[in-house]
Amino acid sequence: METSTSFERLVRSCLYNWIGYGNVNAPIWFLGVEEGGAEIWRHRTKMLEQSLEIRSKFHLQMDFQHVWEDLYNISLSSWTGPNVWRYIAAFILEIEGRDATVENINDYIFYAKQLGRESSNHFLGELMPLPKRSKKSIEPYESIWSSVNDYYDEVANNRLSLIRQTIIENQNVKFLVSYDRTLTEMVLNYFSSTIETVSTWNFQHEQYTLYKIRFSNERSILMLSTPFFGNGRISYNGIRNAARRMINEGWIVL
Repeated sequence: METSTSFERLVRSCLYNWIGYGNVNAPIWFLGVEEGGAEIWRHRTKMLEQSLEIRSKFHLQMDFQHVWEDLYNISLSSWTGPNVWRYIAAFILEIEGRDATVENINDYIFYAKQLGRESSNHFLGELMPLPKRSKKSIEPYESIWSSVNDYYDEVANNRLSLIRQTIIENQNVKFLVSYDRTLTEMVLNYFSSTIETVSTWNFQHEQYTLYKIRFSNERSILMLSTPFFGNGRISYNGIRNAARRMINEGWIVL
């Protein structure tokens, strides 16, 4: 059994080396709060420390298929049921002018395996770096932080700074999609002096807001805040409507 000191060193080695999957210099980024650690608690192909050892060697961008299939030993085609990935794929398909049908979504993620590839036109980022079973619980890191708030207080703004600097260094990034309200609030707070609302609309019961974030006099990007990609909060029709609005208004060009 590892001591808490060596465990803490391992955890801390995972905090700022990685942002997400795909192409960090792609025009569109999708941002969530954190991963659920499916390799640890759902598929159970890795113990916590094994997963963290793998994660500690990550780079800022990683290839989605390589991580899940080669490093975590989980076949993408073994995933069933709803998940965030399906909604991201639906958005990408619609932006690319393809219909986000169930068949096309399944093919994109699980068979053609185009989601989150390093050669892709998109990037799947996470605000917080550590896998957790629940957003509301600090487990299994309670030996390091006494609460989720303590974890966020130490790490979140540093991660936002890392994300900001990475976007500045990658000129092709034009558009962010925040699919978590908690994340949107944190981004609004972090960029409070350089963010403005461009447009807001409702699709049925779903609310969407488009923001502009200014990085310099020469550089700004757009951020779309959507309902959460899952748990019945968003519909494929809502995603279809939002994606087509982005294209029709000229807000995003791939």
